[in-house]
Amino acid sequence: MARGGVARSVTGLVRSGLLSVERAMLSDRPAPLEELLASGFVADDPSVYCHYCGRGVGPGEFVEGRCGSCRTARLPWGGFVRLGSYGHALREAVHEFKFNRWYAVGEHMGRALGAAVHERLEAVALDAGEPVEAITSRTVVSPVPMSFWRRTSRGIDHATCLGRVVADGAGLPFRRLMLRQHRPAQTGLSAAARQKNLRGAMQARVGPEALAGVRVVVLVDDVMTTGATLAEACRCVRELSGKARRGDEPPVAILAACVAVSEPGKRQIRGQNGLEVVVSRPMAGTVQKK
Repeated sequence: MARGGVARSVTGLVRSGLLSVERAMLSDRPAPLEELLASGFVADDPSVYCHYCGRGVGPGEFVEGRCGSCRTARLPWGGFVRLGSYGHALREAVHEFKFNRWYAVGEHMGRALGAAVHERLEAVALDAGEPVEAITSRTVVSPVPMSFWRRTSRGIDHATCLGRVVADGAGLPFRRLMLRQHRPAQTGLSAAARQKNLRGAMQARVGPEALAGVRVVVLVDDVMTTGATLAEACRCVRELSGKARRGDEPPVAILAACVAVSEPGKRQIRGQNGLEVVVSRPMAGTVQKK
């Protein structure tokens, strides 16, 4: 049997074993991964969400590759990839992974997100008229960091676990670029309060040499709500990238990758221009550079 076939067989056995363990431990309640698979969940087609802000869009909402909500916004990232909207089975799966440490669920979502990231990079290469390897060979995956105290209390650094699987699924190198100071939880805070709470919370954990020659940084997190956490992570990456650039070399492009995007209605994100903007989506297949 070929190596790839052996690897797939082993992966299948491990996944089925984990499902059995989940069923046994959760009694008659459906296992989170089993429930996600049984729900028929399929990652969003790129046509149903904005490739710039990550929000869902309706038919005819794109103009010049961006949606109506983010068309005039200058967001901190250059492109967005997601699996779906934060609801139903996907919401439950994220909760089980994040709060109950069901690693099989995280692995399943991470591999799907990694495939979506690779697909986007292929589209970017096609648009640029370059070989895919010209971009993937200069792309790294990095998780949005968690503070030491929150990681200790939860018993899992879910973004790092997710990031490793995303990197593996996309065939990209994984690097932890940032550290995060402990701040009060974001739950229940408004968009402005979230941004204020996180201002300056992230710092580089590596030197500028870590981004030498890097063209794209894929920032991985589980859920985007207002975008404040991702915006702070982008600030930190841009700062590190600025120190790594030489001469006229452009800063790295940032591709945000999240399992889910919360869409209880239109939410506001503060763009780099300091103005509150309602976000939604840009053009499929492009990571826009500033």
